[in-house]
Amino acid sequence: MQILGIVAGIVISFTSLTGCGKVGDTISLIQAPMLLSSKQDDLDKTLKKILMPDDEYVYPKNAEKKQAIFIEDIDQDGKPEAFILYRDMKENRQAQLLMLKELDGKWNKVFNIETNLNAIDYFSLKDLDGSGNKEVIFGASASDSDFKKQLFIYEWDGKALIKKVDRTYEYIDIDDYNEDKKLDILILDGEINKLQSAEMLSYEKGQLKSRALVDLNPDGVHENVVSGKLADGKKALFIDSALGAHSMLTEIVSYDNGKLVKVGNEKDGVLFKAYSLYSRDINKDGITEVGGMYIPKGFEDAAMAEIPFIYIYADYYQNGTKQVTEERYMDKGQHFYITIPAKWRGKLTIQKLDKGVKLVDNKDKKILFEVRWANKESYNEAKTKLGETKNTIFYNNINKELYIENNNFHLLEDEF
Repeated sequence: MQILGIVAGIVISFTSLTGCGKVGDTISLIQAPMLLSSKQDDLDKTLKKILMPDDEYVYPKNAEKKQAIFIEDIDQDGKPEAFILYRDMKENRQAQLLMLKELDGKWNKVFNIETNLNAIDYFSLKDLDGSGNKEVIFGASASDSDFKKQLFIYEWDGKALIKKVDRTYEYIDIDDYNEDKKLDILILDGEINKLQSAEMLSYEKGQLKSRALVDLNPDGVHENVVSGKLADGKKALFIDSALGAHSMLTEIVSYDNGKLVKVGNEKDGVLFKAYSLYSRDINKDGITEVGGMYIPKGFEDAAMAEIPFIYIYADYYQNGTKQVTEERYMDKGQHFYITIPAKWRGKLTIQKLDKGVKLVDNKDKKILFEVRWANKESYNEAKTKLGETKNTIFYNNINKELYIENNNFHLLEDEF
């Protein structure tokens, strides 16, 4: 996340990726290459005076990058404001929002908000109503594990932060969903097993106004929510929800002709799957792929725990059609996967070995690929090594060229 400061802008990023950090030395916690050293020193000295040494910075959970200090000129007066998220260790560990303003070259405390909550889920400074001034938006909850959170929107009136919005939510995304050059607020809210929905709102005259709403599966427990794009470039929210003991449903919410719609048929083998598989941009092309799975030939009657599923990742279009972008066999126990070339998608099955696996053509049973594994002490150097971890070497024992190349083997740790 990039936070723009005065005129040219100030980029602030945190070196720590944990949920909180001791206040201590502010300069050591932030990198601000465009912030003059004198201003850095002033900010550091001011925070040391205001905050206690054992207080903790709090980083929003729902954020691209972890940071607790945000600097922007929200009221366009040419003087920056600094917003600091921290936890007061003496007051029941509640999260607080401190606001400083630069006046006469010095940072001065102008406002502090006690949330009475312990975890910060979301924080941003955005011009929601097109006025030119930026609102202060943040969401908080009693703990990181709480589904139900409180959304607050504040406006700066020159003297104080005035609370304009206070409402419940589960997840928030702010973007231009209807492509009208104005920011929309997309909120997930509701109650599991009763009614859950996605609602698109606009912020006007200090209030949220509903623009569109679509119901979500009431029984889904939202495990993973991704703000991304469909294959046709449309903005969408991808909601991966647990259903029952182990199944997962992905609901894709997008905006189309004045209403929120759910994309695709929820009963297809990608949106609805036997086990959890999260949506993500797997090939780094800016389009979010939905993960699904199918049972390979020969395992139709096997127990669920014994099925070596083939995993699919597909791009969806707003009209509900989809295109498979990747297919892979994945062994989570051994932490590797094999990408399946397009010509072999849907045409192979899995043959399990003792400490190994083969990918076999469904039609004539020819071996397409083989992976075996052994501890490093028992590995024979004459074999073809595919990869290795701390204690294990992966290899194949076939001397001829296979139909799937060796570079289609990947360790899961390399992907992440």
